[in-house]
Amino acid sequence: MKSIAEGIYTRGKGGNKYVRRRIPAGILAAYPANKTHITRSLRTTDSREAKERARVALARIDAEFKLHFQKRDLGLVSLFPKRVTKLDDEQLQSIARYWSRQVLLTDERHRQQGLDDDEFDELGAQLVSQRAELGRMLAQGKSMNVFPALRGFLHLTGLDFDPEPEEAKRASYIFLRTVVETLDHQLARQRGEVVHCDAVAAETQHPRYVVAPEQKPVDPNEPTWEKVFDTWRDHSENRPKATTIASQTPWRELRGFMERKGLHWPAEVTALLMTEFVTSMRDRGLEVPTINERISKVRAIYKIAVGMHVLKANPAAETLGFKQSSVKKRRKRRLPFDDRDLALLFGSEVFVQHKRSRGQSGEATYWIPLLMFYTGARPEEVAGLALSDLVEVPELGWHLNIVDRPCGEDRDLFEDEDVPESHRRTLKNAPSVRRIPVPPQLLDLGLLRYVEWVRANGSTVFFPTLSKDWHGKLAGAFSKFFGRYKRMTCPGLFGPAET
Repeated sequence: MKSIAEGIYTRGKGGNKYVRRRIPAGILAAYPANKTHITRSLRTTDSREAKERARVALARIDAEFKLHFQKRDLGLVSLFPKRVTKLDDEQLQSIARYWSRQVLLTDERHRQQGLDDDEFDELGAQLVSQRAELGRMLAQGKSMNVFPALRGFLHLTGLDFDPEPEEAKRASYIFLRTVVETLDHQLARQRGEVVHCDAVAAETQHPRYVVAPEQKPVDPNEPTWEKVFDTWRDHSENRPKATTIASQTPWRELRGFMERKGLHWPAEVTALLMTEFVTSMRDRGLEVPTINERISKVRAIYKIAVGMHVLKANPAAETLGFKQSSVKKRRKRRLPFDDRDLALLFGSEVFVQHKRSRGQSGEATYWIPLLMFYTGARPEEVAGLALSDLVEVPELGWHLNIVDRPCGEDRDLFEDEDVPESHRRTLKNAPSVRRIPVPPQLLDLGLLRYVEWVRANGSTVFFPTLSKDWHGKLAGAFSKFFGRYKRMTCPGLFGPAET
């Protein structure tokens, strides 16, 4: 058998196509001895048609594996029963629906096999008798008569139900009510009416996992939190590391919030749970802009997962955040440097006594603030400047070229062989690519002399001592230094001084 694509094989002179998948080790016992793979014919020799049919065939094989995993896990639960003394109404109703569905499915299979006249009449008489007896018990409130049946059923599902008398009576009544409703559906079938099981008893979780959701086995086909996040991350090529890290925070918080509620899959999140998550962030004291930003990030992750067919729905699509008052916005707004701030900063020891950071920032502690002040460029744009970016045009004077310098696979698209990989970076957006005139003040401060000094030392970039931080930012070390330095230099204006 020859592989022609992932999971697709061809064999024989006619070139018939097949799918083949290894049986997971955990369910090998469900198949004949020495059988390690599932092989299914696609009934075609055409490769294009085979790929279309393979998706359906492989999905069916995966569904078969999933069913065997469930049977294996559920077959073990009764060996280790979980003791339960109380079940809330929602749990009891879910358990009762599960029982009803099993009864109706069994009833349907029995009828599909065919009933002769005697069997049909006998079944009808039995249903009528049970309905009359149990209906009378329900009307009289004598529900404890069905408690042994309820307890026996729960034991088979791995639950040792041992409630107090009042709790047992309440649970029995809810169960008896479902038993009577199920008999009504069976009698409707007996009269020749069509009763769809999915319509009257929708599929629900196994009782064991209703009571103990943390014991629910891992479904190999269920999208995990990691898979959904990776789908979002990989959807955009070269997504900045800082963006990925910023989105990990709300995603991990959402996961922790849901797991505390006993939910373990991103597909289990609902719109109502998203609202509860938002409320929990507010209760923890997070600021309104932070909450709204985290909602936006979660919404974006789900949106990509839905678009890539990893998930079916986006529970955060309509989630609302909070609106901050305009007064509070103005109070929180970051204020610009005024003349006094600038006089204090540029009159400090770095700029008048030629002192420098003892860390990797070095000369960057002097030149990056000056370049930012006189050109309006961002820290990362300045930190990644190459010496070739400083250009003189005879008619216009000196200017700086702010350009993209991608690293990795995209490096060959740009003619910057002299710029090392360590100093390559991409700009924030397309409009960031621009030319900035160099004002005469920078030339008077010695910018050209500094460039020649760097070049004489064998470097091709403005700040060779800088290296990228964990977020992939060249300006990271400088930003940390500058944040500390401005607080020490101007403690009354920029916050408390560091001790």
